[in-house]
Amino acid sequence: MERHPEEEIRNSHLQEAEEAEAEAEAEATELVSKIESELVENPILVERLLDRPKVMAIVSRTAFRGPLPPPAMLREYNDIIPNGAERIMAMSEKEQGHRHTVTKTAVGGSVQKDKRGQWMAYSITLIILAIATYFAGKGQTVFAGTLITIDLIGLASVFAIGRITKTNSDEEAP
Repeated sequence: MERHPEEEIRNSHLQEAEEAEAEAEAEATELVSKIESELVENPILVERLLDRPKVMAIVSRTAFRGPLPPPAMLREYNDIIPNGAERIMAMSEKEQGHRHTVTKTAVGGSVQKDKRGQWMAYSITLIILAIATYFAGKGQTVFAGTLITIDLIGLASVFAIGRITKTNSDEEAP
């Protein structure tokens, strides 16, 4: 098997190029490691670097608020995942429906709790008034008056505390 001198020269050049490339890659890796360690040791350097316009043009960050990404990002999702944007929209609609259901259930439960409390207070008041009337009819007016007074003070205090608590929670809400 005969080798041509041109082929041998070409192979040696390729081998030299591969060795030079491997050496350059090793130097680049070593340089990156040195830079990383220097930046970790001196965080002020990072701030100074980031203040430079050329570095600011290289470093960028994308963020969004809300349930849906911006349209350009939706298009990118479509490129990555078939019907990606549609799936994100469906997910957002389901989340919104769930949020509405939870809110509706919470508000309904709160209203039911308030109604139940009002009916219980009404029932207890009627029972205490009936007992006070019975004792007043038996001639124990002081005991009957005390029952009615305690009942009224209890109802008024519960009503006032409920108002104060509601006012405080409204003030704390953002």
